[in-house]
Amino acid sequence: MASVTINAPGNGLMYNTFLNTQLSTPRLCITSEEDEFDTETIRNWQNEGFDVSYVPLNNGGKDYLGRLNSLKEGLGVGEQYAIIAYGDAAAFCLDHFHKPTTGARLTALIAYYPTSIPDTRTRFPPSLKVLVHLAGDTIKVVSTPQVLGLQSKKKRVVTRTNDPGVGIGERKDMSYTAFTYEYVQPGFGENDMDEYNHTAAELAWSRSLDVLRRAFRKDSDLERQWEINTESKFFNDNLPDTMSTYVTHKNAAVTLGPTLAGGVGAKALRRFYENEFLSTKPPSMRLRLLSRTVGADRVVDEIYTTFDHTLEMPWMLPGVPATGKRVEVILVAIVALKADKIFTEHLYWDQASVLMQVGLLDPKLVPQGVSGVTKLPVTGRESARRILSEHPARGNEYHQKLVANARERPASSSTSSKPKRSNRQSTSKKPEQRKTQANGVQGGESSKASDKVSDAEKSLNGLSINDKGKQQASTQDEDGKENANEGSNFADNESDTPSPERPAMAAHVESEKVE
Repeated sequence: MASVTINAPGNGLMYNTFLNTQLSTPRLCITSEEDEFDTETIRNWQNEGFDVSYVPLNNGGKDYLGRLNSLKEGLGVGEQYAIIAYGDAAAFCLDHFHKPTTGARLTALIAYYPTSIPDTRTRFPPSLKVLVHLAGDTIKVVSTPQVLGLQSKKKRVVTRTNDPGVGIGERKDMSYTAFTYEYVQPGFGENDMDEYNHTAAELAWSRSLDVLRRAFRKDSDLERQWEINTESKFFNDNLPDTMSTYVTHKNAAVTLGPTLAGGVGAKALRRFYENEFLSTKPPSMRLRLLSRTVGADRVVDEIYTTFDHTLEMPWMLPGVPATGKRVEVILVAIVALKADKIFTEHLYWDQASVLMQVGLLDPKLVPQGVSGVTKLPVTGRESARRILSEHPARGNEYHQKLVANARERPASSSTSSKPKRSNRQSTSKKPEQRKTQANGVQGGESSKASDKVSDAEKSLNGLSINDKGKQQASTQDEDGKENANEGSNFADNESDTPSPERPAMAAHVESEKVE
């Protein structure tokens, strides 16, 4: 087998292009018509691991083109660069780099609100990833007429209305990827501009980051920080570890939509977790990951959650004393990360369903003065059950039975028992102190704690959470028929009677990979 010698960085022999791409710092050029550009945007890209330079448009022409072409100088074998251009500079780059011979080593071109765009049928080189962010009411479209298959030197410019794209994502129907951003004007993506719009800028940022990561083949493990965060705050009650997962160069934010609990900034988040979250999770709480979606800078989780309401929970049911009622609900967490740390965290759930399950909302009690309504359109635990055990292949009849079974409340073995509090210490103590004492370090309590853990595990198995074999066995009978009672098997033992206490750990998790 013959070998090829190449003069290149490294050992000079058979240079590994893929490895070189992975180990090198990706080169990124930002360009616009301004002499100085938004420093925060530049810093944001640097924090994501890019080697950023800025090239002003100035008067354009050959001098500007020469500075753009010089960006590839010094690149090693297999190394490439990308450009993010704004305004007039974006229009220039789109017009120049759509030609196959002009984009050597250019792997991605992102254009923010260009003043003009190439013909919507224009095909860019396959090796070049193109993304265009459009804003404003109109856009100039530049096309080059062809005569007998030959392109004319004259260009035709047509001003068109910048109509919204398809769907809520507003993607344009063009040969290259482009999105419109309604209700904003050019400048929405620059922090130092009056037209800056945070919502549109963050959406465009996510799309741009995704293009650059794919172009440079740079993967980022976004799940790691989120898993550390959930482990620290749901299972370990560890405040320092929880706070370590959030960004420090920006104000991190946590928002629990139904109750507006959370905070913005390190001090507010620390206060929220210490006073309202870490010490207020019932020992019976169980979490089960149903699905996870990972994007360029976001992680979205769908989590089945169940607990006995034996503690006051300021983050979910503020001002509501413990009721001892059983709750099943789906939590949806949307986590945005910057520089591999959590920037924002949004948590949602069906609050009407929770209120109904703890006895604070009766669907039959319609407010006075409302006509034509006999029942409020809210559901209890059957909503979570439906999502938990959803299986489209089993058909609609299976799901109807599933919902019906969930609506049948099992007989309570004890209706007069008071809610039990776990053997946590008072909320005034630090999480580390609570964890140490709850782990049974004091003398003869360890055997009692062990018994309680054993009882809780038995209860958990009764819910079919830890016994996947039983759960799978109940899905079909010997004839291959679907068993519509599977969903109810998961939680038929979930009466209003509180579950046995679990010391130390506030919750238990199971994850299941969704095929």
